[in-house]
Amino acid sequence: MGRIKRKRWAPEKKETLITSLAVTLPFIIFIFFLIFMTIVVASSENLRLENAVERAFSDVIAALRSGNESIPNTMLNRNVLGFGYYTHTGSPIYIWGDAYRVLPFSAFTDESSLADTLISFDSSTGRIECMRYAQSITFDIENVFRRSGAVLDMPDIIYLSFDASLFMKRIALSRVAFVLSFGVVLVIYIIIMKILSDNRKIREALRRQENLVSLGEAARTLTHEIKNPLSAITLQLAILKREVSPEVLDDLMVIDHETERLKKLTDRVSEFLRNPVGQPEALDLIAETKAIVPLFHGDVRLLEPQLDVAPISFDKEKLRSVLENLMKNGVEACDGKRIDVEVEITEDSAGFFHVFVRDRGCGLDSSDSERLFDPFYTTKIHGSGIGLAITQQFLKAAGGSLKLYPRTGGGAVAEAVLPYHGGILKGGGQL
Repeated sequence: MGRIKRKRWAPEKKETLITSLAVTLPFIIFIFFLIFMTIVVASSENLRLENAVERAFSDVIAALRSGNESIPNTMLNRNVLGFGYYTHTGSPIYIWGDAYRVLPFSAFTDESSLADTLISFDSSTGRIECMRYAQSITFDIENVFRRSGAVLDMPDIIYLSFDASLFMKRIALSRVAFVLSFGVVLVIYIIIMKILSDNRKIREALRRQENLVSLGEAARTLTHEIKNPLSAITLQLAILKREVSPEVLDDLMVIDHETERLKKLTDRVSEFLRNPVGQPEALDLIAETKAIVPLFHGDVRLLEPQLDVAPISFDKEKLRSVLENLMKNGVEACDGKRIDVEVEITEDSAGFFHVFVRDRGCGLDSSDSERLFDPFYTTKIHGSGIGLAITQQFLKAAGGSLKLYPRTGGGAVAEAVLPYHGGILKGGGQL
């Protein structure tokens, strides 16, 4: 049986995962702690309220059993708003305070944890009403239910109402504290994650910069060393082409072609390493693009611009290099397919011109998207991988940017962005 290959994570991904977990896990634990504390506070307040209700019922029942005529004093001591006892039909036998004239049974529920007690809660007023059936309570009828010589009916229900606004305030404060704490912790979490993300980007940029510096030094040395033997080879080839027979000339032309290819590569590397700004001048992007398109012999078509002029400030030769490279990449991407490359120039409200080069080629691989602009990285068989790096370098130096992304329906889009620049064209034309 073949060995199973296990996927190994890159050190950068491992570090990202570890740091993210190190920040996220404490955040989750703290949120659970906040939820737990909020539940504990709410449960504590519920127990405190139920304890007040139970004590009030106990005091009332004790007063009823003893025949105490000072029930109103008992109610005041327990912060009771209303008290009453009723028959099983809800008719009042004795009421005090704001007790109901007729007891509304439908307003009460059986969600209370207190035995034999039904509760109704009005969140708008903070009032809690409780009723308890009195079958299990023993009274001295002669003492309790006699008033002015008349004997009252035996009660079936005892009713109490309380002001629970303080209880509600404490519950509300605990919820507000939870929301505020959650918000503060969430903001801190987002800030930390943003700092970590920015830190990773900065380190990646520094790493790339260090690689570019090292690569630049190596490339500068290498191109200098290559140019000397290339010059000698080119000179000898020119002599041999005049002296060899036609049968051998075809072989020499292959050497000549490859030598010329090496020379162009060294020139492009030198171009990449030199100052990318060059000598900017006022140019019309539309006119420069129209001058480049015919060089591709009908393989590239320019959509009619909606603008008369597109004034930019750019080095003329470097702009030509940018446009040629983007169009050439689009044509080469259609290798083996019908060549379909279109160029469009637009302007946005922020004062930037956009040059879109769209093709119907093989498209972009997501795994290559992060490295497309790395020098000498290429997915082409005959490519050098320096063209896009140079193009991006020139555009950035002029205050623009370059983006590559898939095209709807297949293919890719290269989008070059250049800032507007008012100026005078050569020959006196006004941009």
